[in-house]
Amino acid sequence: MRFLCLYSLSFAALSAALSQPASARDEQRTDTAEQQPTEIIVTGTRRDTLLQDADISVTVINREMLNEARIRDVRQLDAVVPNVQFNESGQLGSTFISIRGIESNPFIVNRAAVYIDGIPFRELSNAVLNQVESVEVLRGPQATLYGANSESGLIVINTRAPSDYPIAEARATGTAFGGGANGAVDGFVGGPLAGDSLSGSLAFKVSRGDSFLRNIQPGEPEGKIDETFLQGRLRWIPTDRLTLNATAYLLSTRAPGVFDQEYLPLDVDLYNRTYADLYNDGREIDRFTYINDAPKRTTEGEAVFGASASYELGYGTIDAAASYRRLKTDAKGLDFDFTALPTAAGQDYKDKDFWNFELRFASPADEPFTSILGVTHYRQADERFQTTFVGPGTLDSYAPSPRQFAQARDWGVFVSTSWSPVQIPDLTLSAGLRYDHAHRSAQQSAGQIDLGGGALFIYRDASLEGDFDAVLPRFSVHYTISPQLSFYANAAKGYIPGGFNLTAAQADLTDDVLRYSSETMWSQEAGFKWQSTDGRLSLAGAAFYIRSNNWQEIQVATDASGRIISSDYIGSDASIDSKGFELEASARPAPGLTLTANFGLSDARYRDLQIDAATNARGRRVKLVPSYDGYLAARYQTPGGFYGRADVSFTGKESLESLGQAVQPATQMIGLQAGYEADHWAVRLFVENLTDVRRGTGLAFRNLGFGNDGNWYAPIGRSRQGGIELEWKL
Repeated sequence: MRFLCLYSLSFAALSAALSQPASARDEQRTDTAEQQPTEIIVTGTRRDTLLQDADISVTVINREMLNEARIRDVRQLDAVVPNVQFNESGQLGSTFISIRGIESNPFIVNRAAVYIDGIPFRELSNAVLNQVESVEVLRGPQATLYGANSESGLIVINTRAPSDYPIAEARATGTAFGGGANGAVDGFVGGPLAGDSLSGSLAFKVSRGDSFLRNIQPGEPEGKIDETFLQGRLRWIPTDRLTLNATAYLLSTRAPGVFDQEYLPLDVDLYNRTYADLYNDGREIDRFTYINDAPKRTTEGEAVFGASASYELGYGTIDAAASYRRLKTDAKGLDFDFTALPTAAGQDYKDKDFWNFELRFASPADEPFTSILGVTHYRQADERFQTTFVGPGTLDSYAPSPRQFAQARDWGVFVSTSWSPVQIPDLTLSAGLRYDHAHRSAQQSAGQIDLGGGALFIYRDASLEGDFDAVLPRFSVHYTISPQLSFYANAAKGYIPGGFNLTAAQADLTDDVLRYSSETMWSQEAGFKWQSTDGRLSLAGAAFYIRSNNWQEIQVATDASGRIISSDYIGSDASIDSKGFELEASARPAPGLTLTANFGLSDARYRDLQIDAATNARGRRVKLVPSYDGYLAARYQTPGGFYGRADVSFTGKESLESLGQAVQPATQMIGLQAGYEADHWAVRLFVENLTDVRRGTGLAFRNLGFGNDGNWYAPIGRSRQGGIELEWKL
């Protein structure tokens, strides 16, 4: 019934959109299989580059491909990109990106940066892919051009720009899953505002629905998630040489009954045997439900403003960009014992501000020698507090602990050059160099957090600051055998600045623990790109070897029973190696038929990671990195507009913690679609995760309240869901 109501609302919204008058500017629809292949452009290299000419391993997904795969959330991208995984810290928690065995987790800033319309997101939280023009995933260090936090790779998301003609689209989606439903309406409108020089666009998305993980504790809300997204863009071209762009968006999330980083037991049967009768009044959980007494609510607000300018000189181009971003999150409801027993509940509050500026010059691209040089500046200011209450309580029972403050200031200068000798025009040699300087500071006041049962987290007074420097080179060679085949090789260095561990528990931490060093990494790769003469077949692949020193790793101290007795802190005296390869292929063997496949293998292992005085993780696989991943998809569309699509994604076995004791087995997930596309409207039926696979998607812990109860607890991925989409366009 709930799904029918949401569907009715979605259908009503779409009907309203359909009632608008259609444009006289109808476009002739042509079957994509009959069109000549368009050139694929890579923008993440800071200069528009043909994919075939790029000297890196990169996957480019355009708007049509995103829509055909029904990718609506950043976290869905990893299925279609080899050797890339998005680790979730919960339904609403931040997303952490692992590329080629270089993992990220909730306690360490992403080792892969995300840029949305030129705005950096080092910590990606709940981002939606609404009206995206293209997504580029660049594997390997990109520090020469982007600096810190791009050592494993880079994701560039370009949203839809304003057009010079009127355009309007709307889409309504209804989704149902075990125990709940969701409805969403999104759309885009744009066009000229003042002649040919000024144009604008407005994109929006509103979704309302149930959490796919439900709390079945009596008296507690099962969980709902409401999101509102609004984005505006302007483009002004006052002269033939100058282009100005401005963008702003607001994202608001309200989730009563949901804690953003929810952890469920990996072994459901063991959990029920242990706690059903002991603490949960005989109730048992299933694969996507849990029992918590902690009162829960998450609210999140994000605001982004950005502006850029591009000026064509007589020789070359100058580009400038500046942005401001604020992210405020208040999450209440971490249940320390994961049962109905009222021991302790936790809150996590964050308020973050980000500023970014870049100025660069690019020489003309049609000369044998080209160059890009520029300067960047990045600032971040964080305010955070965590707190608990012990025993039964309400949302008003959380009492703040002392606030923690952290600041980051980065600036860098870079140059990147390419040379194609006149005698060998098919050979391109490139080199880049960046000097990066990072300043980190952190402050906190003395205080404590009560975990119940006599366990306390003790905060001490602290005021810390320091500077970290790096020189980051990159070298590459690219050779074009023919317009269809090219080879390349590169070597690059990446890094993450060091920093400070504020928290101390039980006793003061020593200075060598309070401060951790910068992480450095060297990556080498060699690869090829090939496409058939008619563009109907394409194949790309790369092999890589990566070695990281001063590997930053989360450390957690526990007592003899496995209960956490010390706050998490980051160490940097570990090291890892990662080696492997990836392959990507696509084919259009017949009109209307499209085939896509990819496969990635990452053998990432610790060379050194001291867990405790007696245990070293040497030789074990790096956590949160599957041994392999793969993807197969087939789509067929008839000349009349009917289509069907099937895909399956494969993910190998992976460890969810450093010792390899919590293991996520290999999984396969299946998706199906069927629909119809006309000139101005479309309908689609879909099923995702058809076999209802239950998969751990993030870092696993022992029971925070009871210690080692024989189980592990981790974020859980989405259950099976099915639904319908209705689309309209002008």
